[in-house]
Amino acid sequence: MNASRPQTILFADVSGSTRLFESKGDVEARRLIAAVLEALTQVCRQHGGRVIKTIGDEVMCTFPGALNGILAACDMQRRMGRDINFVRDSLAVRIGLHHGDALEEEDGDVYGDAVNTASRMESHGQAGKIQVSNEVRRALQGRFRLEPRGNIDVKGKGPMATWF
Repeated sequence: MNASRPQTILFADVSGSTRLFESKGDVEARRLIAAVLEALTQVCRQHGGRVIKTIGDEVMCTFPGALNGILAACDMQRRMGRDINFVRDSLAVRIGLHHGDALEEEDGDVYGDAVNTASRMESHGQAGKIQVSNEVRRALQGRFRLEPRGNIDVKGKGPMATWF
């Protein structure tokens, strides 16, 4: 049976991977991206998260709450900025977060509006930054200083306020 429950969805995508494949070649670029995804997976698990899937150069994770998700996102960005292997090759990630009800399938995959919105947060984000929805900002209850990014057009929803 499928169950819907509130959770925080995080998408992280390696920025500039097309350039990476062009400059490093397929084998080396794939090795570097795999190393980034492994590092992001480790950080996710350290914060009580669960990796749902990796898709090419992107990872999708869920967390029980917005605080877990934002702490993981901050640590992911710190890891990218401190790991000499990633810094040397100018690797960066865009991260997007949204909190809402998501449908969990028996196989562990997660679907629904919250997933789609989190994906849009990431795709409209910027390398080296964390973009969050207004729902994440509200759930954090002022624990983090977030800067308004402005509205973005979210497919099927129209304009949504976002924060860095």
